[in-house]
Amino acid sequence: MRQVVISIETTGLALSEGHRIVEIGCVELIDEKVSGRHYHQYINPQRQVDEFSIERHGITEEFLADKPTFGIIVHEFLDFIGQDELVAYNAYYVLGFLRHELTLISGKHIPERLNNDVVDVLKIGNERHPNQNNSLYNLCERYYVDISQSELYGALLEAEIIADLLLALIDESTKKITSDLDRYKKGDNLIVVDSFSDFDQAIDGISKTALCRGVSNHEYPLLPSLFRHSDVESANVREHNLMWIFNTHAKAHLVSSPQNELEWLVIAQHHGLLTRLLDWSLSPLVACFFAVQSLSGSDAAVYIYDIGKFKKEEDIDPNKLEEIVAFFPSHATKRVAAQSGMFTIHPTKNMKLESKTIKKILIPATKKKYFMEKLVKYGIHQATIFPDLDGLSSYIRYLNEYR
Repeated sequence: MRQVVISIETTGLALSEGHRIVEIGCVELIDEKVSGRHYHQYINPQRQVDEFSIERHGITEEFLADKPTFGIIVHEFLDFIGQDELVAYNAYYVLGFLRHELTLISGKHIPERLNNDVVDVLKIGNERHPNQNNSLYNLCERYYVDISQSELYGALLEAEIIADLLLALIDESTKKITSDLDRYKKGDNLIVVDSFSDFDQAIDGISKTALCRGVSNHEYPLLPSLFRHSDVESANVREHNLMWIFNTHAKAHLVSSPQNELEWLVIAQHHGLLTRLLDWSLSPLVACFFAVQSLSGSDAAVYIYDIGKFKKEEDIDPNKLEEIVAFFPSHATKRVAAQSGMFTIHPTKNMKLESKTIKKILIPATKKKYFMEKLVKYGIHQATIFPDLDGLSSYIRYLNEYR
């Protein structure tokens, strides 16, 4: 089966204001795989490009002055897409502009086409995640689709990103790694807090051994970094390769060698390697710090999980793990100690932590700065959470309002 993924850039957002297409990028999919064939063209719109659009895509009228008009390139464009299924993000917008361009040249013996079947990636995202922000960026982040620069650029790069996102969305296995906000209902296991006293009330009554985890975006699932990859099924192979390299080269940097595989995982996690461990704290304040420190525009969350029981490291065999378990790390560092650090370890068959006993405390993005200022007054800040020179430097930057 052949599909063509289309992305466009325009002189402005509103078709009703006479805006035109300035760039088309198309990527070919054959049997749900990127074939390598593509179509890319800049187009002279014969009108002004508004400033907002230039800021967004960087395409100016001067750049487009010597480019062909849509009427000149229309035949090669239509030949590339053929009658095959089209894929777009926000298809209503994309196809609206394309059909408008065809209408403008309809008197030039252009056949009436573009009646292809259409797949709208935005519609799929909205159906899969009805209560979430399904912008292209957010969907890519949620499905771990790489949006970094490659040899491609502009609309062509975006078309390839949309193609990768489509394949991730239609892959049933990715449900194992995406968030499900429907699990949390306000007044039941979801509490929205606007003040520190609200937060204090929300954590009132939790046990001393309850696990607490803060995330800067409340849509992030409780998923270890190893599994944050669009290729869900190859996690074990990736872990084997990562740990083999780490174990081989890390020994020269360690005072004493870890005694077992779990200790190796703890050290790897501490130094930023992707592992099947998930960081927690016994301190709600520490979790709150990690939720709000970035001051990002997303609502944050603190998860409270009263797991009720812990395992000893020596009783955990990562290769025979059947369920998610929590443990105290014996190979402690200054940071782990300062953060009252704990871990859960997740088997491949049960990657994402989902439990009816988990409480979610949501902190609105507009309140992050307020919460961070309160935490600093209570002595919870970069220098105490990260008791080293890096943490001290970060704290000094914060005090001087550097971000």
